[in-house]
Amino acid sequence: MAGVLALILCALIVTLMALYLRHRKDQMFHQERMAALDKGAAIPMTPGPAPWSPRVYLLRGLIWSLTGAALAICLFGIALTFSHGRYSSAATKAYQAQNIARDLGIPLGQAETMVEKDAEQRSGPPVALALVGLIPFAVGLAYLVFYHSDPSKEPGD
Repeated sequence: MAGVLALILCALIVTLMALYLRHRKDQMFHQERMAALDKGAAIPMTPGPAPWSPRVYLLRGLIWSLTGAALAICLFGIALTFSHGRYSSAATKAYQAQNIARDLGIPLGQAETMVEKDAEQRSGPPVALALVGLIPFAVGLAYLVFYHSDPSKEPGD
């Protein structure tokens, strides 16, 4: 849990720094323009947007699709890892309860209750949680479909 929180915090810091640096660049460009106006010099040209290409949709589609697939696989693996103890058989639970009762010197019924509570606490996220990865995968698929059906793309692409 702490690792996920640290990862989110790092991503937030990187995002805020990127936004600050973009703001700072725009602010410096504005000051340069104002200084040029005050001196009567030629006003520097604004940097134009990057040339647009239909291949942007291909890139976005690949990024979204592969991210969604990786997320689905990762969540599926996590769910399977945590659910390992969830499907243990009744014989295994009885064996564990007998060992606990013998080792701790408690009644068998109390040991069975402990084994059941332990199994409930160890259960992780459901395997269906991996379906969350289908959302970005579907977005990427939409980009790829649009790229392949776009009539404005060059014939060489």
